[in-house]
This record gives sequence, C-alpha cells and structure tokens, in this order.
Amino acid sequence: MTSRGGRIAVLVVFIAVAAVLFVVLQEDDGDDGGDGTTTTEVQQQTGTVAPGPELSGLEVIRMRDGAPVGGPPTLTYAKGDRVKIDLILDEPQEDVHIHGYDIEVLNPEKAAGFDFKADIEGIFELEAHGPSGDVVLAEIRVEPS
Repeated sequence: MTSRGGRIAVLVVFIAVAAVLFVVLQEDDGDDGGDGTTTTEVQQQTGTVAPGPELSGLEVIRMRDGAPVGGPPTLTYAKGDRVKIDLILDEPQEDVHIHGYDIEVLNPEKAAGFDFKADIEGIFELEAHGPSGDVVLAEIRVEPS
C-alpha cells in the first residue's frame, strides 16, 4: 500500500497540473487586434488552441461577431496539395464542414481543424452552422496540378 504522504503528494501534483491546464486553456477574451495567424495547433477533440510560431502552409481563420474576420478568404491549392486550416471560433457551432469533401467537425466550441489532401478539383465552401446561422468561412479552390 502507498503511504498517506505519498497519496497526498500525488494529489498535490494532480491539483497543480489541473490549475496550470485551467490557466493555459482559458479562452482569451481580449482583443489583441491580430488576425490569429500565429495560432499553430488546434485539437479538434477538445477545442483547445495552443499558440506558437506559424507553421508553413497552415491557414488560420478567426471568427468574430459570427463571421470570419476580414470576410471569407479564397484559399487556392493545386490538386495533391495538403490543406491545413485552423478555425478559431467566437461561439460554439453545431458543425463546421467542407462541401464536396464530406469532412466535418461536430459541435466545436472554441476551435476546429482540418488537415486533408486536396484530391478533388473544384470550388468548395468551408461553412459553419451555429447560432449566427449558416456562415461561409472560406472558399477553397483546388486547381489541376
């Protein structure tokens, strides 16, 4: 059996880790005036965002007031390219999906991420369904390689 002191030490470590995670994962309500392009990692399952240096080829779209900041961008790729898109949401959504690719993230709260191969040519909408209605977040163009 573990000693009482050992159990207390494990409990203290657990509380410290929980406190650090709480602070790190807390939503930033401040307006830094940025467009969110320094966000590098979005975990779809938990809806958390970890800031850091930009990754090559990563597109970041930030929603504010129920719409993409600066309007929906047009993202152009060659067939066969890797598409990496992170969404920073201002409100929970029912789902976020890409038409034509049948890729969706259900019930994202703070963030959603997409990482897929552009293997279908055409023009596709990245769209959110939520409290602000149906919102086009981006137009994705996949051109012949």
